[in-house]
Amino acid sequence: MSKQDFIDLIKVAEGIMTLEKACKIMSGVGFDEGEGSRVFVLWDVIRRNSAIRFQSIDNNIELDIEHYRAFTEILQSESMTPEEKYEKLIM
Repeated sequence: MSKQDFIDLIKVAEGIMTLEKACKIMSGVGFDEGEGSRVFVLWDVIRRNSAIRFQSIDNNIELDIEHYRAFTEILQSESMTPEEKYEKLIM
């Protein structure tokens, strides 16, 4: 995946997070319930293309959770630009 494609996917993820916040305000329910949860497949795509330290670990749930938390902390950061997130996720 090219750098620009990766950054654009991060921008889309940020847009989804903004829409989810609005949805929670209006309805009290986010995208994690029901059909809306499909948007989070994007997180899987970004994670698969990130550095090894963020990758999914099939045989170690504790390590997988640790990797996922580190990944989402960066992706959900409101203080970093998409370009900064890209740098942190691919390093």
